[in-house]
Amino acid sequence: MLPRFRFSACPLLFVSAMALLLAQPGSADEQSTKARPGLSCPVANVAGADGRPVYFFQHHFPDGAQDLAVAISQPGAEADIKRVTFGGGYSDSCRYKYLAIARGGDWGWHLLWAAEGSGLLRYARMDGEAWVTSPVKKIAAPARTAGQPHVFTSGLQVWVVWVEASDASRIYAVHSDDEGRSWHDAELIAETAAALSDLKLVEIDNKPYLAAAGLAQPLPLAGR
Repeated sequence: MLPRFRFSACPLLFVSAMALLLAQPGSADEQSTKARPGLSCPVANVAGADGRPVYFFQHHFPDGAQDLAVAISQPGAEADIKRVTFGGGYSDSCRYKYLAIARGGDWGWHLLWAAEGSGLLRYARMDGEAWVTSPVKKIAAPARTAGQPHVFTSGLQVWVVWVEASDASRIYAVHSDDEGRSWHDAELIAETAAALSDLKLVEIDNKPYLAAAGLAQPLPLAGR
């Protein structure tokens, strides 16, 4: 059976907070983004259960802080912005190098981010009803810097996958089998001769696999 895409990454998106509220959602279930210099900061988006776009981005809050937020597009009205982090900086620079968001069943969202200058990935769950986040979990392989991070879901299973920023031929993953409430240790799941890019979750014979440009064949994720 040929691989059938279930969750896939969208093209990179760098827009202002105002522009993202006017943007249209992509067709993918999950997106991660990478920052670049300039006034526009990275934004991740995903389609909600009702098809409306949900955005994960850096927002300037009334207290002056630049913190992470989730916003749901509201046709004909202002987007509903919910705060994710607190204690952010007060400069106008982009503070977050990578962002990713994925839908979590019928309860809310999986959120993943990395700050500029940090080798750590941070993960949290956001409840879509109460709009509160779980305690933030720090994710990183020892002495490694994460690049191209993605969060993938399949049923109760969640994977955070990334390549080593200084060596994109090495790919790591952490796995949760309870929708992100608890996690197994990070592990190196592949090392190839070529640099890896365009990470995607694919389904083969109803089982989840990781596909990427640079991989000779998809890697099984089930049971990790």
